[in-house]
Amino acid sequence: MTYPAGATRAFQYGLGIFALTALLGLTNATKIFGDIDRNTLLTHLHSGTLGWITMGVFGIAIALFGGNGTTITRNVLLSALATAAYVLAFWSGNFYARAIFGAIELAVIVGWWWWVVQRTTSEGYGRVSNPKLSVVLGLTTLVIGSTLGVIVQILYATNNLNEQNSVLIGAHASAQVGGYLILVAAGVAEWILNPGGGRTRGGEIQSWLLFLAGLTLAIGFLANVQPFLLVSNVLQVAGIVMVAVRLGGRVLGAAWGAPTGARHAAIAIPFMVLGLVLLVTLVQMSIAAQGDFSKIPPGFLNALNHTMFVGLSTNVLFGALLTLLAERPRVWPWADHVIFWGLNVGAASFIAVLIFVGTSAGSAAFSHPVAFTAPIMGLSALLAIVTYEMRLAGAPATMREPAPA
Repeated sequence: MTYPAGATRAFQYGLGIFALTALLGLTNATKIFGDIDRNTLLTHLHSGTLGWITMGVFGIAIALFGGNGTTITRNVLLSALATAAYVLAFWSGNFYARAIFGAIELAVIVGWWWWVVQRTTSEGYGRVSNPKLSVVLGLTTLVIGSTLGVIVQILYATNNLNEQNSVLIGAHASAQVGGYLILVAAGVAEWILNPGGGRTRGGEIQSWLLFLAGLTLAIGFLANVQPFLLVSNVLQVAGIVMVAVRLGGRVLGAAWGAPTGARHAAIAIPFMVLGLVLLVTLVQMSIAAQGDFSKIPPGFLNALNHTMFVGLSTNVLFGALLTLLAERPRVWPWADHVIFWGLNVGAASFIAVLIFVGTSAGSAAFSHPVAFTAPIMGLSALLAIVTYEMRLAGAPATMREPAPA
């Protein structure tokens, strides 16, 4: 099996947009220019979730399902341009631009979902591997969550967002965080930690549990039906316990001192468990607050987001990148250790500060603990972007899959 040029391009474009995420995050954490406005915060959020994570997921889907040819490479470029335009629309603050480019981005997501569905159908549902099943179900949740997000942007643009339909915002976020990210990350982590692994009944049950957990979570927030939220908690716990049990031995046996993708995938699992704890706690907070998210501490929400976006998703994507490039010359080999330890020590300390101290909103420059923990994480991410971009630039048009360990 080879990794086609489309996968390489998807990661290259995603890393480029990720640079904006890291720079805005550093600016916001240190407050060197004061508090950044809401439009810039939304740019920081969506450049990370769509520009980096989702472009990376597209690249992994191409690698897993064997997409090749100039059409795939062209579609990756168009996807990156559409994503960048949507990210910039958030920065502009223009609701019409957000609605228009949001609809285009949704079409991109649906297009890639349909491509994966067709590949799955062609291969046969019963024959696709556990990682492939996770990706197709994860992209299905992404389509649902993204549709809700675009509806929100249309409501903003037409001045029709009100107290009743604003629940769409929570449903959108919950589908993306509690469904899509966890489901895809579980599959990618298994792909890295168990190369060459096929389809198992446990993997199938795990994938469907996590898919239904994200779906019921979104429905619960959308319809404000507490039983759905509680059912989601049960499904989420069951699914992630299965991940921990099925991959636990490989996580504990990971070579933490070796500069491979396996340790990034391994450390993502503890972050997944932490994310589960925070997600279950969020549901309980939401029930107590009767769905009023303004009563939930912003620091807690940011801690959950960064657990999922950095600790979980970025680690598995970095792991995938290192796996793809395993047989290529390593530019700046020293950087692998700095990236791994800096990203994870920085993320863990940053999340802890957000939970126990809160956000740095309204504080002066370098006067809040966040200003000293976030740069460890952010600068490590920037080093990774430069390092991996150089390695990808030297990669051939197709890369051979590393032999199973």
